[in-house]
Amino acid sequence: MTTKVDVVVLGLLAERPMHGYDVLERFRARGMGYWSDLSRASLYQALKRLEREGLVVGKSQEGREGPDRRVFRITRLGRDRLTEGAAEMAEDVVGTDAAAALGFGHVLTVSAARATSEVRERAVEALLGSVRDEIERTVNARDPGRAVSIAMLRRKEKFAEAELAWLRSYRSALGRVRR
Repeated sequence: MTTKVDVVVLGLLAERPMHGYDVLERFRARGMGYWSDLSRASLYQALKRLEREGLVVGKSQEGREGPDRRVFRITRLGRDRLTEGAAEMAEDVVGTDAAAALGFGHVLTVSAARATSEVRERAVEALLGSVRDEIERTVNARDPGRAVSIAMLRRKEKFAEAELAWLRSYRSALGRVRR
């Protein structure tokens, strides 16, 4: 099982080799905190674990103006795990895992990026269908909280519809990415 932190770290390292501080800075500079989580502690724990698992390799580099640093690069196995993890997380219709998965479409192969977005689309379509079924069921319920429940279900329905529309523009953006 690939964690969201794994996908974020592997995705950033798929762009270029970096030391831990650079990974964190790139995460912040991109505003990724709006769609994913990465703390300093979780980053360094993930780097150690990913290196143990052979998903990244680290090489010590002498510090020019500061302490020595360890520069990490993603391995072929790491790229495979990134692709698998992105596909797994694209199915998350409740949390933010899908955002982490889709946010690295530019470092996946074209076919893997499209497949991940298609997995996400199917998951959102399934959610939309079940929400609409629940709205239909709730409309006929005799419950004092029925109106609020319907309003909350309509909210979820609108978010799902908006995401499906967004996925179309996302796939268009993928088509413009140079790999």
